[in-house]
Amino acid sequence: MLTVLAGIAIETGSQTNAIGPTQIGKSTQQSALVYRVEDIAQMLSISLRAAYTLCNTTTDFRVLHIGTSIRVSKASFDAWLARIEEA
Repeated sequence: MLTVLAGIAIETGSQTNAIGPTQIGKSTQQSALVYRVEDIAQMLSISLRAAYTLCNTTTDFRVLHIGTSIRVSKASFDAWLARIEEA
């Protein structure tokens, strides 16, 4: 299924090539409380630019701006991803 969020098409469902949140950098992500924008892009199978656009425009999950860095709350993002995959 194709979902459009903030003008960005995101493929959802069981036939996507996206990897799950637990498959990214297992050694560093296991204890992490946040994702980087690069992680979001990889999980959603979208470009880095599209991931930055999503993070800068969404109110659906918690985005933290720390200096020039952007971090996304892992719990908030995982809950949002689960909701859109159910739809």
